[in-house]
Amino acid sequence: MFVSTHETSLDSKGRVSVPASFRHALGGGQRVFLWPASDGSPCLEGGGEALMKFYQQTLARMSPNDPARRAFMHAIFTRSADLKMDDNGRVSIPKSLLEAAGIERELVFAGALDRFHVWSPERFAAFDSTMSAQLHSSQGALEAPFQAALAAGALAGLATPEGDK
Repeated sequence: MFVSTHETSLDSKGRVSVPASFRHALGGGQRVFLWPASDGSPCLEGGGEALMKFYQQTLARMSPNDPARRAFMHAIFTRSADLKMDDNGRVSIPKSLLEAAGIERELVFAGALDRFHVWSPERFAAFDSTMSAQLHSSQGALEAPFQAALAAGALAGLATPEGDK
């Protein structure tokens, strides 16, 4: 799982160290895939072989002529870079991807559960502010899934505020 936020920069040779916790989340894999975020966010989206396999399986279930399938295939597979980490956990992000994300030298790796994003610090700060504002108005969105999981017994054994007293 990709969690946390890591600020770093490109070295003099244009390489960046993938954060250690992200390398761990890749499960020992040495491949990192990056592409411009398919949701239109001004960043790069990325992950490892497990994420690419998930996309492959998901898209394989769709009709080959489905326009949505073709759009996702193009966004994720055609526009992605398949990067191999060196022995020090560094990758070289292609210039075209850096430009697409507005990254010059400084960058932010941001965890996003099964994937991560790579941002310019300025764009990440704006996104973070927007997400914080949205979070405050979205608190009720977790209520229905939580109640359904509770009713199904899926939360049995988890610590609850009541159980901690």
